[in-house]
Amino acid sequence: MMQPTPAPSSAPNSPKPQPSQVVTEEELKAPPQNMGSAPFGILVGLFEKLSNERKHDRRKKLIDAWFNHWRDEKGFDLYPVLRLILPQKDRERAVYGLKEKNLAKTYIKLIPLGMKDPDAIRLLNWKKPTERDVRFDLRPVLMTLTLLYEVVSKRSSIIEGSLSIDELNSLLDELAQHMGKQTEQAKTLQKVYNRSTPAEQRWIVRIILKGMIGDELLPILQLILDSL
Repeated sequence: MMQPTPAPSSAPNSPKPQPSQVVTEEELKAPPQNMGSAPFGILVGLFEKLSNERKHDRRKKLIDAWFNHWRDEKGFDLYPVLRLILPQKDRERAVYGLKEKNLAKTYIKLIPLGMKDPDAIRLLNWKKPTERDVRFDLRPVLMTLTLLYEVVSKRSSIIEGSLSIDELNSLLDELAQHMGKQTEQAKTLQKVYNRSTPAEQRWIVRIILKGMIGDELLPILQLILDSL
């Protein structure tokens, strides 16, 4: 008895199926590779310009130019930069466990300053600033940064910083890993102090305090997002 002819699995003259390309999970997650890093001082230059510029169109031009230059010179992975620009949004790095007073105590030791030194007293009493300190009507975080910058500027011999953006991110990761270990965190901050200018340290401490985008810098957030 003849068996029925099985139905064709595909239409006549249809192209042969091509083997499917399997994309691994690692390939999906792999970020674009940059060609090295850049000095942190270059990013500080952008921060300073944005802080001093109030015109919306000028700020946009500064941000666009900076990110375009990064893409041309380093690559399309912006993650190392964004971690420093928007520290509050960084969910990968743990908290540091450092507040203004803890940072003041650490800096007093690593500079070092005697506990009776007038600058040490100013740093420890950042919540009770002198009339000279409040003349600019600064918010607490900015007050701490201003005091710290003035104290470090009088004693630091670093004219040009040597930290790259990647190196700073590694030191900040190290600082977070040693949360609650004051001695270890002091060693990490000593590396920062030895390799960065007073102006760079002012911004690094601001990153640690998660105060990069304060009220005065919040308007540039959308400009940064538009440049990505």
